[in-house]
Amino acid sequence: MGILLQLYASFFLIGISAYGGGIATIALIQYEIVTQHAWLTAAQMRDVITIAQMTPGPIAINSATLTGYKISGIGGALVASLAVISPGIMLLIGYALAVSHLRSQDTLNRAKMALHPGILALIIYSVYTFGSISIDGVITAIIAAAAFFAVLFGGQKVHPVIVIIAAGLIGIAIFR
Repeated sequence: MGILLQLYASFFLIGISAYGGGIATIALIQYEIVTQHAWLTAAQMRDVITIAQMTPGPIAINSATLTGYKISGIGGALVASLAVISPGIMLLIGYALAVSHLRSQDTLNRAKMALHPGILALIIYSVYTFGSISIDGVITAIIAAAAFFAVLFGGQKVHPVIVIIAAGLIGIAIFR
């Protein structure tokens, strides 16, 4: 199977899992790109996720574009990006058709509520997966813990962008 077809298949699977939001996809991205195909190392994947989080747009699309480009240039970026949004487009069309045919909104609400625990599990696993490749020592653990507590206890007073910038500046100062 050609690399572009493999990219499409992998990112299509990632797109299927993207219904919990971008963070929920990190574990599957890691599995497909690093574990299953070894297209990137864990450290390279960490960098892709970091850049994807810093750039505007959904993390799944940004990760697909960056990974596809790294693997197979502009063609790879286009194929991976299209693949990751294909399931969402299909689901949106299916949802629109279902809504027009269902008699009760209650059925849709029950289906959406049933998805919440699964999505939460993906998010928790993603935090674990990304954390295990991002925290590689005591210093990075302290920076991560400080950032977590700043966001957790800072509430609406501390903007997440400020936390990211502060962590980056601390990293620059420490890891010269």
